[in-house]
Amino acid sequence: MISRSAVPSTLSQTAELQAGMLSRAQVLRAGISDRVIARLCRQRWLQVAPGVYSVRDEPSWLSWAWAGLLIGGPGSVLGLAAAGHLNQLMPAPDQLAIWVGEHRQVRTRWPWHFIRGQRIGVGSPPRTDRIRTILDLAAVQPSDALLNLLSEAVGRRGVTPSVVLDALAQLPRHPRRKLLIEVLGDVTAGVRSPLERRFLRDVERAHGLPVAERQESPSGRHQVDAWYREFGVVAELDGRAFHEGRNRFRDFERDNRHALLSLTTLRYGWNDTINNPCSVARQLVAMFRLHGWTRVPKSCPRCA
Repeated sequence: MISRSAVPSTLSQTAELQAGMLSRAQVLRAGISDRVIARLCRQRWLQVAPGVYSVRDEPSWLSWAWAGLLIGGPGSVLGLAAAGHLNQLMPAPDQLAIWVGEHRQVRTRWPWHFIRGQRIGVGSPPRTDRIRTILDLAAVQPSDALLNLLSEAVGRRGVTPSVVLDALAQLPRHPRRKLLIEVLGDVTAGVRSPLERRFLRDVERAHGLPVAERQESPSGRHQVDAWYREFGVVAELDGRAFHEGRNRFRDFERDNRHALLSLTTLRYGWNDTINNPCSVARQLVAMFRLHGWTRVPKSCPRCA
């Protein structure tokens, strides 16, 4: 039986820094032979991939991330959703994307996805920085997921939209440059959810309505989705998760507080906004007319 003293302390320290993972090259450099490696795998270690070993019985998500980096070799960098998680932008993904350089090709094996391309790594484990991660994710994510990503980055993580735009301008090409600029503009305007974006695009902009103030607090207590200050109208956009149970009573309390300020609250959900945006626009126009709005709204292609 191999005692724990058979593993040099420096190697144990390396494993600790790498969430319990070691590469064959690291183990050999520490003076342990292939024969001893085989014995350790039979007795204590877990081989998670050819030439990569876990010294822990139950590898964590971070352990698998390190394993992928060791498989990828020197210069490998975590990217896309894995980097997004490490940069506190999204939950941990099941699949781990790893940039391995322009000229290295690694056969993909679950849970890793190896990408040929050059990226600069920061932190430990090395990952693309927050801005580069946003740009890379913007190239592959659908618009709703991109909106959620940018909302988290700008709304909670202190990312400045101008910094993202400057980084985008420095790229010679980006497959979804126009969409990224568009969604980032919506986030800058205060949009924080896919439903809010559809309301802004299909109700407000499509019908030439007044521009609402977003994420403001008329009462000094509750932020609202859209506040038409001049007309005393608040539009709240509620997905199902925010319209049931305890949150429903919070909605009542918020609406009552706004009513005391002579504000009229109109609530719309996914069906209203997606399937009947023109009806929503007409209702808003009717409310604006009661408060003196005299302009003529536009007709969108769906109005006919």
